[in-house]
Amino acid sequence: MQNLILNKQEGMLKHAYETVPFYMELARRQGIDLESIHSWEDIPCVTKGDLVLHNDSFISSHYLSEYLQGKLIHILTSGSTGKCANVYWNLGDCRRSLLSLWMKRKMYYNIDPHDKHCYFFTSREVGQTDVEEEEQDFALGFCKSNLNEEKLISIWEKMRAYEPVWLHLQPSMAMLLCKVIEKHRLKAIPSLRYVETTGEMLFPYMREYIKEVLGVVIADQYGSNELNSIAFECSSGHLHCMEKNVVLEILDEHGEPVPDGHEGEIHVTTLTNRAMPLIRYGIGDRGRILQRTCNCGNKGKILELTTGRSNDFVIDREGNCLNAYIFARCVENVNKMEEQAILQFQVIQHNIDDFTINLVLDDECEANHICQAFMENLWQSSLVGANFKIQLYEELFPEPKTGKLKWFINELDTKEMVNYG
Repeated sequence: MQNLILNKQEGMLKHAYETVPFYMELARRQGIDLESIHSWEDIPCVTKGDLVLHNDSFISSHYLSEYLQGKLIHILTSGSTGKCANVYWNLGDCRRSLLSLWMKRKMYYNIDPHDKHCYFFTSREVGQTDVEEEEQDFALGFCKSNLNEEKLISIWEKMRAYEPVWLHLQPSMAMLLCKVIEKHRLKAIPSLRYVETTGEMLFPYMREYIKEVLGVVIADQYGSNELNSIAFECSSGHLHCMEKNVVLEILDEHGEPVPDGHEGEIHVTTLTNRAMPLIRYGIGDRGRILQRTCNCGNKGKILELTTGRSNDFVIDREGNCLNAYIFARCVENVNKMEEQAILQFQVIQHNIDDFTINLVLDDECEANHICQAFMENLWQSSLVGANFKIQLYEELFPEPKTGKLKWFINELDTKEMVNYG
């Protein structure tokens, strides 16, 4: 293979194709000979569907003994794309994969593994009873099931007693907490100085509101259970690819690389998970690589996420696939004019011309005015005349199954999307 492929990259590629049943069968079917491959782009991509359908065959034979003895770390992916898979890590590899992330946390925000933090988790069922809290080492976690205002107040008070230095949570959870803190004028946590968001899109209006209520530094971290950290936000506000942990590519719908600055599907190759190596893995998100340098001194790739999932598209009556960010942009415009009036939002497309817009508004704003402003800032001519029903809520809670709040949902079935697309 050409020297353009880094040694670590090439080593993981050989390890995968020589020890993992899925890749060995893929090579047999497609006649792949690693010695005759001239560039990285010649390596086939794999999808989340492949991982779901052939789950156990992604485990390396070198780790089969650990797998059979139950010694591998086992994680179930959230299934936010509707596809759930088992993910396995060797403990040592998992820790090594997180080393770069911890180094960046320390470098940019002075956060280390011994700083106490709080987080939220999806249900951990033991028998018929949900585990409501879990505490280990320097972390205290809270279950996201059955959340309501009273429970959030109780969680915040428990956090205050625990005295964390930082919080690790999804943007939607941070918004819920902040709304309760502001509404009930809850006391601040003196020890808290940093919030790290992950798992969902962090929009500018969210960042501003969280920062305003908590008065702390906020950074975004992009990752997955399959690969751990993929990109991390520096103190200058850019998401830098964690290049010691993963190889990140932006590809078009045919699996071809797109030029920097162009949007495409994010594909990632692990450089650390040897128990379940994923090579050119389509993670299901979309983004672009930015052509710019950063004041922080990091020369690695800068990633900009565009939509949360590759199937998060609005379909208009002309058959166009529109980036759902048109609604997020609308919210951002309204919040610039009306001082963070919209605290949470969710848009559901039921049919080609049928939408529901769920909004959580600041208590002090005039609801009718904000709803009108929202529609006035929806600058998309192909949606003019569509039916938009706006519903107001006190809070929007994450989905129980995934623990995430999906801000755009397309309910059109596959056949209908194909007919219009």
